[in-house]
Amino acid sequence: MLSFVEYASEKRILELLIKERAKVAVKGTLKKVSPDNREKRVNKAEKLPIAEHISLLMPPRDSWVRPRFRNRRNSSEKAESIRKHTLTRSIALTIIKHRKSGESHPYLERLDAYIKSLQADIASNKPLKFRSLKIVRKKKKEVKIDGENIIIYRPICTFTSMREKLLISLACKYLSDVFDPYLHEEILSYRPLRKYHDSEKPIQTNRDNAIENLQAYRRKFSNRAIYVAECDIQKYYDTINHDVVRECLGNMAERVKQEHPDFDFMGVSRIIEAYLNSYSFEANIESLNRKFKKTGEASRFESPKRELLIKYCYTEQEYKASIRKIGIPQGGALSGLISNVIMNTIDRESVLTEPDGNRFFCRYGDDILLLHTSKERCQQLINSYRDTLNKYKLLHHEFISVGDPEFRREDGSMRTCLWDQKSRNPFLWGRSHIEKDAADWIGFLGYEVRSTGEVRLRRSSLDDKFKGIKRKYCSGAKTRLAKGTKEFKDSEALQKAISDRIDKFKGDGLAAAKNLTRNKYSLTQAAKLNRYTRKWVFRLLYKIARHNNLTRDDLGRLWRSAQERNCFNYTATISRPHQK
Repeated sequence: MLSFVEYASEKRILELLIKERAKVAVKGTLKKVSPDNREKRVNKAEKLPIAEHISLLMPPRDSWVRPRFRNRRNSSEKAESIRKHTLTRSIALTIIKHRKSGESHPYLERLDAYIKSLQADIASNKPLKFRSLKIVRKKKKEVKIDGENIIIYRPICTFTSMREKLLISLACKYLSDVFDPYLHEEILSYRPLRKYHDSEKPIQTNRDNAIENLQAYRRKFSNRAIYVAECDIQKYYDTINHDVVRECLGNMAERVKQEHPDFDFMGVSRIIEAYLNSYSFEANIESLNRKFKKTGEASRFESPKRELLIKYCYTEQEYKASIRKIGIPQGGALSGLISNVIMNTIDRESVLTEPDGNRFFCRYGDDILLLHTSKERCQQLINSYRDTLNKYKLLHHEFISVGDPEFRREDGSMRTCLWDQKSRNPFLWGRSHIEKDAADWIGFLGYEVRSTGEVRLRRSSLDDKFKGIKRKYCSGAKTRLAKGTKEFKDSEALQKAISDRIDKFKGDGLAAAKNLTRNKYSLTQAAKLNRYTRKWVFRLLYKIARHNNLTRDDLGRLWRSAQERNCFNYTATISRPHQK
């Protein structure tokens, strides 16, 4: 087995650097600088933003080699993915060409020196300290607190130093390859390419695999009662304890060492320690919350409930001692791997202790779905899971019963507030009009699956689609095209600009939701999306026509062009028929 020092080869580091440069090119965030300024920045490269730092290590944009057509991706992929792949190939070919030419290129000297410096950092035994962590706000919801509207944000963490980002990426890739064979098969998130079930070649498991497995289980036991329990972890990344991380990673490393005595975990553990020490919810997030309150800003980061943590996971003294060791960076590359290792331990200690052909268990991130043909056994397993979560200092959402009166209307149908509850005690799947403690639909990973096999989008997923359509309109309305700045010299250039903007609305519809079946529920959702898209496309075209002095006939032609370009294709892309 390769050691971490051997794994961090020049080739792997170069691949990461090239991918990072391609990302910067796709985003278009890099400003042009003069050669004189470029040389001045070399001495302070480590303090520069990643986009500027990476530009010093890669060939200048105007020297990139264009790859041959056969080396580009096929047109069935998304435009951004195709462009990123093409740019990555282009940069790699340029570096190869410049190395072979024998000519002097200043960036090559900087690149080689940087790679050697990074490898020296990896081989060193000195403790690391990551200092570039930055908290980015991502809006989650808006709530009313004491009569004031407060925006609740999700804290997304990013490392702004190129060196730290590369060290974390290398450690994550190395440990993912080493630990993956020791994770159980039904962990579907944050896994590298692997053979899954009967796949002919390695695949990246995702949400669609989970829904396919659920449908297969439903068909297998179609003639029996199926009971469902759901569990969701409350403030997952913000409640992970650093000591639990060290314990679980250490145990996993010991398992690997039993089969591979030459495996050395110490080399990569320095990076993990620096990663953990760079963040805690108390130090990084609660301090911002206190600042928001002091300045009167109507913003907050949602915090784990201290009273629940003390009730289920800690004593008062333990919590006070651990408060600076709770939470890992949400959005950091290593967090997904850490999550899988901890949850693998919990899964094996609770639900997967012994084989059971009547059990269905699936976990994606912190969403857990458990099905069984026996209600008693299903209850035992979910109780065991809940207790094991608490043992490893993780907090679950409160479990509710679908039969509670607060979730039922007088006629016995379900209230929509049921879907806001994230953890549910075992209930019968189907026959909700007959059984009190039953529900026809399971909400899981953005889908809702009915006991009879129909699949529709979850309400939150549908809302995300609506928001995405409106965002496209808003971005188009801010362009110079929509403001009528008269930069288009002729009608042909104007028509091309309008066509390019219309194409932004053109996508794969609902084809990406591969497990969505064609039924009355999904078709109704698709029809709503089509109407919503038509509304915002027409508003944008009307705005463009008005500010560019186009006639009503011109607007009509633009509208027909949008229809011909298949912008409203949500209904057409639900092609998979419902299978009982």
